[in-house]
Amino acid sequence: MINFRGGPLDRRKFVLTAAGTVGSVASLALPRKTDAAINPSSTKRLQVPDPIPGGIQLAPGVVIHVFAPGDPAVTLPFTGVNLQGFDHEPTTITNFNGSTAVAFHVGTARASDGRTYNLETDIRAFKGEFVVDGVSHQGSFALV
Repeated sequence: MINFRGGPLDRRKFVLTAAGTVGSVASLALPRKTDAAINPSSTKRLQVPDPIPGGIQLAPGVVIHVFAPGDPAVTLPFTGVNLQGFDHEPTTITNFNGSTAVAFHVGTARASDGRTYNLETDIRAFKGEFVVDGVSHQGSFALV
């Protein structure tokens, strides 16, 4: 049980609150209908930001464009990933100017059949300005 200003916060309330927050942030990043989606013959296409260079290599030639910022003394228990330091890039796109939030969650989850699963998440939210093909855009993104 954790106590906050609003009173005690049990695990269930924490998970439900976190899930609601993630869902709300993630909905900001949902694609909106563009002219191309409404009219396939349109020449307008969705602008996609460029990923950051480098990242974590999963296998030879397979890189995800993300770093794990945080205290390098911390090792995530299930994946064995070490956080890479406080000076690593928390965003996942280039030419970005804005705010970033990063959270790593570790624990277990119990399924309705009673089985227990290990849980480890990397959740990020971004809001700000980014540049694609020389044009500035404003946006919000979530990485879950």
